[in-house]
Amino acid sequence: MTFNPDVSAAIEASVAFLEKTTHFEPEHDGDSRNKWDGAWWHMAALCEMGEVRRIPETAIVQAKRLLQTQVWPVFVIEESDAPVRAEDRDRWDCCHCELAVFYQILSAYGCDPDTEMPWIREWLLKHQLPDGGLNCDPDAYIHSRKSSTVSTLPPLEAILRCTDRPFTEREKSFLDEGARYLIEHRLVCSKSSGNVINEEWLKPCFPRFFEYDLLRGLSFLTEWSKKREKLLPDGFVEEALSRIDPYLDEKKVRIGRQVWDADGEWGGETFGLLEALPGVGEVSEALSRELEISFP
Repeated sequence: MTFNPDVSAAIEASVAFLEKTTHFEPEHDGDSRNKWDGAWWHMAALCEMGEVRRIPETAIVQAKRLLQTQVWPVFVIEESDAPVRAEDRDRWDCCHCELAVFYQILSAYGCDPDTEMPWIREWLLKHQLPDGGLNCDPDAYIHSRKSSTVSTLPPLEAILRCTDRPFTEREKSFLDEGARYLIEHRLVCSKSSGNVINEEWLKPCFPRFFEYDLLRGLSFLTEWSKKREKLLPDGFVEEALSRIDPYLDEKKVRIGRQVWDADGEWGGETFGLLEALPGVGEVSEALSRELEISFP
């Protein structure tokens, strides 16, 4: 893939950072998930750009070791789920979308997380709620039983895109129920009122990390529809595309927001690669390719 000189230089800087980072070492392991300049986010950005193979193997090895030794492999919903032993109490308490992003990076690199960390796939499949989605808020599993769109999509992507064999019946159900959730919510709407839940979701963003936007949800559904040989409802795609039409120039997609925006919900420190990529109002070649693949 060809990039302009600024982006190419920023890629090299992220590669150099990952070659020497200490973020994955036990005394610094929390640094690797810092928004937005931790090591995981350098890796995620490269992966989303289609440059996952540029990630140094040493960083991949360290990232796998961290997941194997520093993460508590249970989603803590109730007190009984929490670690008891003193040596386990400092382990990461992860969430669904975070783990699914990590899983997709390792899979795209060519690793086999299902062999090395089988608990991740089991974690994702286990925590689907009755409405078809997932929620990173443990309280949802005790009280509301309602899902979060943001929490739902990365796990669905992980199972759909990182399974290189026929889906099991459990995986088929997981994907189909997740698709039902997105369809019933028309990707961005309240099921009860029909109103758009969050206007920000209409704005394409890149890199997304674990954040949600309508185009991301639509891309998943079109891929699910093909792989599972399921039809989307009549007019569904047309309605979705009409919602993002303000960000389309023919088949080019313009960035509508950035998840690390200093004035946004998750504002924070960034790194050179994020700054070098197209900003708000500029065309994203990555998102344009995504649109072209989904709707050739």
